[in-house]
Amino acid sequence: MQEELLEITIENTPHIVISPQSEDGDELHLYKYLTSVISEKEGVLAVSPYLSGQAALKYKDNTEGVLIKGIEAEDHVMHVSEDIVSGSFTMLALTGHGIVLGDKLADNLEVGLGDNVEAIYPGSNKRVFKVVGIINTGTPIDESVTYARLGTLQELFRKNGVVTSIGVRVFDPYQAEAIAASIETDTSADAVSWLEANSEILELLNTQRVFIWIFYALIYVIAGFGIANTLVTVVMDKKKEIGMLMAMEVSRRSITSIFLIESAVLGAFGVIAGCIIGYIASVSIGAYQLELPSEMYLGLETMPITILASNFFYAATFAFILNVLAGVYPARRASRLDSVESIEGD
Repeated sequence: MQEELLEITIENTPHIVISPQSEDGDELHLYKYLTSVISEKEGVLAVSPYLSGQAALKYKDNTEGVLIKGIEAEDHVMHVSEDIVSGSFTMLALTGHGIVLGDKLADNLEVGLGDNVEAIYPGSNKRVFKVVGIINTGTPIDESVTYARLGTLQELFRKNGVVTSIGVRVFDPYQAEAIAASIETDTSADAVSWLEANSEILELLNTQRVFIWIFYALIYVIAGFGIANTLVTVVMDKKKEIGMLMAMEVSRRSITSIFLIESAVLGAFGVIAGCIIGYIASVSIGAYQLELPSEMYLGLETMPITILASNFFYAATFAFILNVLAGVYPARRASRLDSVESIEGD
């Protein structure tokens, strides 16, 4: 789940968002120049300016407040076309009056592909848009966000020549912070990386990793006691045999070695059986689609299961070492038994 949440966070937001400094107002001027400067930065993959604003969409008797984003190269930055469930995202570039809606917003408005909706913005004439695409990101934005051409929205909002922000996609998302700092140095704009914007989520994931390792430690400790208890029971059941070996003048060191070898053999078979059972259990859990409320898990609709060889390696190595160490105490105890008492006590 950590990997999925991290991937969704990276994919559903620009790696870097360029916005005006607080003292410069809410809009970016000369955005085409800024776009060209940012595009030449090393490590930058794509750049997309956009203008966003609140408006109302109306279809027949249904009206919804929405956030309209006027975009230019959004698909290169956000890969929005991958979320298209009906229509085509590229149609925005081919028509000046196209619009793409979230599926939940489309349901609320009761519109479908090819329908015309009215965009109402205070101080501007009504604008009719044709629905050319419907998307499903699995996140709450499906209820409120729409996409249109940048130029069309600039006309609607009467903000020609300006944009709200510029989205940037980089080759390596974990280098976004360094690239953002470089952009701030070379321009007068404010650059915020996804690492900075989602610092709370990343901190939460790091905290979660700590608790996961605590749970691992508790599981290992419980397993260790179980293994040690099993081996002590084996020693107690073998008291007569131990006594007979000692009566035959077998050294205590040899007796200790016998139980250590037995511990290692049991550990090896236990590790193999555990890995097989663990793999089958993981595959079985992964085959069962456990549904999740997507609005609570950033778009995750089912419980993700990832099977990594490293997890099996760490668990198997720890279990085997623990098994051998747990066999030391019963082995030493076996070597210290009195031969006469061991034979008579059985």
